[in-house]
Amino acid sequence: MRYLKVFAQDTTGVGRADTVVLEFYQSAQGIQDSLVNQAVAYDFPTDGKIDYSRGDVTNDGRESRLDKLLLDKFASTYLKLNWFNPGKASTRYMKIFSEDFYKDGTPDTVRLHVQEGTGDIDSHTLVAWNAAYDFDNDQVLEWNIHFDINHDGVIDDIDRRLVHRLAELYLLFSWHEPETFEVKVLDIPAS
Repeated sequence: MRYLKVFAQDTTGVGRADTVVLEFYQSAQGIQDSLVNQAVAYDFPTDGKIDYSRGDVTNDGRESRLDKLLLDKFASTYLKLNWFNPGKASTRYMKIFSEDFYKDGTPDTVRLHVQEGTGDIDSHTLVAWNAAYDFDNDQVLEWNIHFDINHDGVIDDIDRRLVHRLAELYLLFSWHEPETFEVKVLDIPAS
């Protein structure tokens, strides 16, 4: 399974996040999850606009203008969540991953898990979850389940738009695994 962990940090101590760190992980059953890639974006005056970013978020092995565009959009959207850590702490984060229920190699669900905790990954507490769905498998997210993702005390259309935007951008990172199909070769005697 592939997933993304996103941390926002208030490294300047002004009470608002100024840094967004994206960590791309690969997990396999029975093996410790491995960090495969990392990207970072900075909002130095904490005005909600990204001032500097770096990283290969499209996971194609090179940094490009598209990477910068996607990273900046994702980070500025993530900053609106008001889910950040003081300093360089990493106890508050979001884990994002996709699922392929149709087993056709394309993701049809994106899950956004808001988590908080320290220590091993098992001790992290799921604070809230949100999800976006592609019910007709046309690679367009039509519907989502959302809670108060921006932590303003209200569940509203703003939360729906934030979930949808983060899920859409995550899919553009191409950080999902296509379903592998086992092809069986039949031994047919020649006639």
